[in-house]
Amino acid sequence: MIYLAQPLYLLLILLIPLMYIAYWLMRRWRKRRIARFGDPDLVSSLAPLVPRRKGWLKLTLISLALLFFAIGMARPQLGAILKEKQVKGAEIMVVLDVSNSMLAEDYSPNRLERAKLAISKLVDELQGDRIGLIIFAGESFVQLPVTSDYVSAKIFLSSITTESVPVQGTAMGEAIRTAIRSFTSESENSRAIILITDGENHEDDPVAAARDAVDMGARVFCIGVGSPEGKPIPVDGELLKDKDGNIVVTRLDEATLKEVASAGKGLYVRAGNTEFGLNPVIDEIRSLEEKDFQSVVFEEYDEQYMYFFAIALIFMLIEFMISDTRNRRSLFGVGKGMVVVLILMLASPVMLQAQSDRSEVRAGNREFKKGEFREAELDYKRALVEDSTSITAKYNLGNALYRTESYSEAELYLKGLGDSLKSVSPSRASDCFHNSGNLALKQKKYQEAVDAYKESLRLEPDNFETKSNLAYAQKMLKEQQQQQQNQNQQQDQKDQQDQDQNKEQDQQNQDNKQDQNQDQQNQQQQQDQPQITPQAAQQMLQAIEDKEKQTQDKVKKAKAEQQKSKEKEKNW
Repeated sequence: MIYLAQPLYLLLILLIPLMYIAYWLMRRWRKRRIARFGDPDLVSSLAPLVPRRKGWLKLTLISLALLFFAIGMARPQLGAILKEKQVKGAEIMVVLDVSNSMLAEDYSPNRLERAKLAISKLVDELQGDRIGLIIFAGESFVQLPVTSDYVSAKIFLSSITTESVPVQGTAMGEAIRTAIRSFTSESENSRAIILITDGENHEDDPVAAARDAVDMGARVFCIGVGSPEGKPIPVDGELLKDKDGNIVVTRLDEATLKEVASAGKGLYVRAGNTEFGLNPVIDEIRSLEEKDFQSVVFEEYDEQYMYFFAIALIFMLIEFMISDTRNRRSLFGVGKGMVVVLILMLASPVMLQAQSDRSEVRAGNREFKKGEFREAELDYKRALVEDSTSITAKYNLGNALYRTESYSEAELYLKGLGDSLKSVSPSRASDCFHNSGNLALKQKKYQEAVDAYKESLRLEPDNFETKSNLAYAQKMLKEQQQQQQNQNQQQDQKDQQDQDQNKEQDQQNQDNKQDQNQDQQNQQQQQDQPQITPQAAQQMLQAIEDKEKQTQDKVKKAKAEQQKSKEKEKNW
């Protein structure tokens, strides 16, 4: 099947009838001017070399040349987009620390950006291996599942910041265990975990997690980022401080990382400013047993435009070989025409190469129409590699991700596009806001959905589907707010009940104490020979009160420690 990568160039064909009309008008105007000077037949006999029908022939040849030239500019293509093939390699999970400590400026510009650059170079060197990406701080998340799509890996890598993980801290053990769970079943004995961090672990036991990784057939390699002497952490233009107001200095903990690498049967390398340390790690990974993987790879189209340019050139040569007079030939005209055609042929590939991202978008559109949303996603991402500012590629990619239920990733590409499209295409901007509303609705972000649908209706007020979705989103938002209000009221009632119970308990305890004191006094008065003195009774009562107070203090202290354990003391 033939595809046209740039079909807009076919509009050049519309010039052909205009050329015929213009030539007819020109000949008619020339006849009128001749008629002013005398008889047209007499003038024709006085100028025997002026051709009568060659003009129409030459115009027809030029028109045919323009026709094939326009088809060539539209870039006819043959071939397939995706193809499965067998590849051999390992599965590599890159585990990247994105805690605030990675903002320290031991490297230029900081630890995190230097690590991202090194990972990007690593991806460029991979051949046949699968790669996955996990980010962690106080928690860990799979940023990119294992894949052989290196283009997607670099796109996801570029979007990582210290805000990618909401909970700050450093939990290396949990991150390693997340990596273990992310390997595929077919990669046994061919698994590698590359842990890139400063080693300041605040949460768990990474050494035990590394041993678990070995049990699952994976080796753990550690790359230490930072310096032993440490650096402060710049956050929002200021230096990060701890809870006591002291400036935090984050230091590289090489001892911990060496233990983790040793337990994981891997290798520890300290990152340098010039050599980050990935090369020796990759050399070690190459010694792992290679596995056969099914990989989906991209194949370029077979371009056909040169054949149409050749046909156009032939018609141009024939046209220029026909003289403007009946018996003479203009060699200068032939040379000039050939130069013009050659210039156009040399310029065309350059222009087409500059717009190659549009070719990827159109390929993605075709896959989208077929329902092959995964393949369409890959095409749109390749278009973004060619042009990261392409609004069309981002919009279509967001829609493809929505169809694959990758809602959080789709939100990343659709966010803010509607505002960018308002001045370009209000109709398309309306569609973008509509799709953003659908995306928010799927994520139960009803307020965002309502706002997006309203923006869509401002641009296209008569869209019935948007109106229906808006009504549903408003209904769900109302129910959500009512549910939240009920929960708040129940919590307030529970808090009030607890307060009332505490007051009643305090009053009851006070009454019991007063009754106890009164009973003791009555007993002492009724006894003729008291066994204990009033002073001793008072001491006993005081001892009971002290014991009760100690018990309450222990309970409060336990609650405080439990609450404190839930909070992160270190947010770097």
